[in-house]
Amino acid sequence: MESQKDFTVAIVGGGLVGLGCAIELARLGVQVEVFEGASKYGAVGAGIGIGPNAYRVFEAMGIVDELKAVLEDQGPPMGLMSFVKGEDVHNVVYQYPSERRSDQGFGVHRGLFLKALARLLPSSVGQHFNKRCKSVSTTLDKRVRICFEDDSEHIADVVVGADGIKSAVRAQTIGVNNDGLVDTLCRAYRALVPMQRLADAGVDPELLKPHSRCWMGNDKHIIMYPISSGTMLNIAAFTTSYDAPMISAGTQSSWATWVTSAPSTELLDAFSDFGSDARAILECVDRTDKWTVHGMYPALESYVARAPYEETEVKEEGEGKVNTVLVGDAAHAMLPHLGAGAGSGIEDAFVLARLLAHPQTERANLSDVLRAYDTVRVPRGAYIANASRKAGEVYHGRGPSGADDVDRKTDLAYQWEKIWEHDARSDVERAIEALVEGGLFVRV
Repeated sequence: MESQKDFTVAIVGGGLVGLGCAIELARLGVQVEVFEGASKYGAVGAGIGIGPNAYRVFEAMGIVDELKAVLEDQGPPMGLMSFVKGEDVHNVVYQYPSERRSDQGFGVHRGLFLKALARLLPSSVGQHFNKRCKSVSTTLDKRVRICFEDDSEHIADVVVGADGIKSAVRAQTIGVNNDGLVDTLCRAYRALVPMQRLADAGVDPELLKPHSRCWMGNDKHIIMYPISSGTMLNIAAFTTSYDAPMISAGTQSSWATWVTSAPSTELLDAFSDFGSDARAILECVDRTDKWTVHGMYPALESYVARAPYEETEVKEEGEGKVNTVLVGDAAHAMLPHLGAGAGSGIEDAFVLARLLAHPQTERANLSDVLRAYDTVRVPRGAYIANASRKAGEVYHGRGPSGADDVDRKTDLAYQWEKIWEHDARSDVERAIEALVEGGLFVRV
């Protein structure tokens, strides 16, 4: 679609959230370009959960059928989740209900899902690779300049930081000392295991059915669900130290060590107190990646570096920051214990795109529109991040009710309701209403 606007958008980061935002912007007539740091679109990690809230966004975007057409490995409905004791005898503590239509969602391989989104990018979207953001600054005419490590640059009216937990856009606009990025003291062992291997090893056939499980222990838990048309089991095994508070993420030079390879024996040792069924599955793991899980605690108070367009006084090139906005992990990287991080980022992308594409949004009121986005999305991101932290405590026997089965069941009930039942379209409506009440939009 030909651009309908007097402004342009540049998205830094071609991950799930960045591409989702680009798709919606372009389909709604906003000129947008994507700048990806790698040589091609690619995803770190294996399986990903697409919850009902994110599924609802894709329905609103009108791309569910297109996604299904290319997603050959849609997993089980996300509403099917059993919580069991990690120790013998693996009693079922809680079963997440799954009967409702609103519980649509699925598990999928992250890389394949990203590939599916890339195929849906309209031809009008500019795509640039090997573009690592080095700096973000304001031009004399109050636009935003992105400089890249290859010494190239790009100027746009809005810059969207969709460049993940290690966001360069966030570092430039908020500062590495102000973003709350911490080592959560959670460690995650991630692996994929062929279902056939599990069957050959004599794993209980009941455990090979298309179903998601959470095995809960003391200060540890394991999430398992099938992907790739049920041919692979995605495993994420977590341990957490509660002996000390979360610590600063440190300097950027240390960030490369967040993910390392670990021998399968380390995984088995970490879960030596788990029961026979759980360990039978872990014994089929050949190799695992060990993640030092980071997050933003406390949450950011704003996702936007902004100044009212008319009042911004830029005396010199590069002074000030105008109209840069964060989405996804760049805005609210969180612990993964509710499987809601990607979904919340997809919500961000949708809300931002709908607001930027609104018929009354123009270059002159961009800062106000971004402020409205901030108003509805910051509380939502903070809520999910804190709920994810609390969920991990429940799985680990440190929930508010206690550690036995009855206590955990009490704490597990309804912890997803406010996350999965959320409709991001309501955020758009509330943001528009705020703009109308502020005299910035006219009610139609």
